[in-house]
Formats: sequence, C-alpha cells, structure tokens
Amino acid sequence: MLRSFHAELQKAHRRHDLLLCLLVPLIMILWVGGLAPSDPGELANGYSALLYSLPVIEAILMPVLMAVLASRLWEIEVKGSMPKLLYTLQERRSLFAGKAAFGLLEILLVTLLEMGAAVLLGIVHGYTEAFPTGQLVYLFVCTLAVDAMLFFGEFLLMLWVGNPLPALCVGIVGALVGLFSAFMPPLASYFVPFGYYIPLSAYEVANWNKATHTVTFGTRPFNWGLLAFTLALGAVLFALAWRKVQDEEV
Repeated sequence: MLRSFHAELQKAHRRHDLLLCLLVPLIMILWVGGLAPSDPGELANGYSALLYSLPVIEAILMPVLMAVLASRLWEIEVKGSMPKLLYTLQERRSLFAGKAAFGLLEILLVTLLEMGAAVLLGIVHGYTEAFPTGQLVYLFVCTLAVDAMLFFGEFLLMLWVGNPLPALCVGIVGALVGLFSAFMPPLASYFVPFGYYIPLSAYEVANWNKATHTVTFGTRPFNWGLLAFTLALGAVLFALAWRKVQDEEV
C-alpha cells in the first residue's frame, strides 16, 4: 500500500492536485469573507454569521471539487485500458487502498485549510464573539463526512462509466440541487445528499430585522442522526467501489 500511495503522490504532483486543494478553500474563504460582518455592531455576532455561511458555500463548491478529485484520481488509469495492465502487475487491494487513502488525505487537507482560514478571518476582522470551539469541531467533522461520502460516490461512478465527464456533470448538477434543497422543507433536504452540509449545520437565522437589515443567529442541536447516516452512506459507497475494483475483468 505504501508503494501505491507513493505512486499516487507522484501522479498528483504532475496533475497539480495540491494547487486545486489550495484554490478551492481560497475561493470559499474569499467568498465567505466578503459576506462576513465588518460593522462594529455586528462583530459580536461574527463567528455565528461565518459558520452559518460556510455550509451554504460548501454545498455549492464541494460537490464539484469532489467530482474533480475523484475523476482525476482514476482518469489516467482508464486511458488505454490501463486498469487491465495494472491488475496484472499490482495487487488490487493495494491499488484501491492507495487511491482511497490519497483521496481522503486530499479531503482532509481541504477541510483543514477551510477551518483554519475561518479562524484567521475571525482574527483579521476582530470578532468579539466568544470563539465557538465545539461548533467549529462539529462543522469540521460534518464537512469531512459529507466530502468523503460524495468523493466515494463520484469515484464509484467513475469506475462504472470509465469516463470523467459524467462524474463532473453529476457534481455540477448535484451542487445546484444541493443548494436548491436549502429552500425546501427540512425533511425534503434529507433526500439530497449533495446538500447535507446545510441540514447538518448547527446555526440558523433566529431573527431578521427588516428595518435595520441586521440578522441574529441562533444554534440548534447537533444533528447526530444525519451525521451517522452520512458516515454509513459513505461506508457503503466505499464498499461498492472496492467491490467494483474486485470484479473488474483483466
């Protein structure tokens, strides 16, 4: 597995995956940072506004990023029927484990950069609200879980189709549907895995003053049930992808 992981690292260097992992969190933070409160009267609500906005932006960008990462991870292997050659030269378990581990590390890097940038935004803007450590850790775990679930779903699709284009199209359409699910009743949003970032969010709008255009945010209980379902769905997609690799004919 270590040799397979090292091979994936070399391929990622040539694909410039690190640049992609840096670019998307940068876009997200610039986007969220532009929406973040800067008025002195709103600084006491700064972290709440920031952590409320992040899942919405994630629902737009992350399904596309997961599709890109998953398709690029397997794209070079599908060219010229390379999997048939690889399966004769390398153990399938090692090949799949190396790709899965590398994909998860890329997701972890993106999520850590995102959360770290959120903390940096609070420092730069001088938020006076108490730092919500528990809420940030919960957001980190939820983001990681949904990202991994979408990644293995796109990876499975790539294995089935053998072409990166359908995976990218599904990621783009999924981002649109996931965002639209935010405006659906809460129960309906549970049937749209691409938008799970939003129902898993622990922040909600408690009050909006139309006259002053000020928003007050509140918190809701952590959605452990949906988080557990997300993890279970990710595990199922992982198992299906592994089974697909096992069943591939040489």
